[in-house]
Amino acid sequence: MRYRIGRLLQMIGLVIPLLGVSGNLARPDQINVWDSLSIAAIGIAVFTLGWLIQGPAST
Repeated sequence: MRYRIGRLLQMIGLVIPLLGVSGNLARPDQINVWDSLSIAAIGIAVFTLGWLIQGPAST
């Protein structure tokens, strides 16, 4: 169960920075570069949390 939750968080962590970059490209007047970088940092944090939760694969 921890493995699946960790993998889900990793996938979410990979998608979040894409949303920040696409938001910056679509509406640069509302989402500037610093906002995009902040969103990317949140994505990195979510990915890292998923990586820590996942732990080593048990076989």
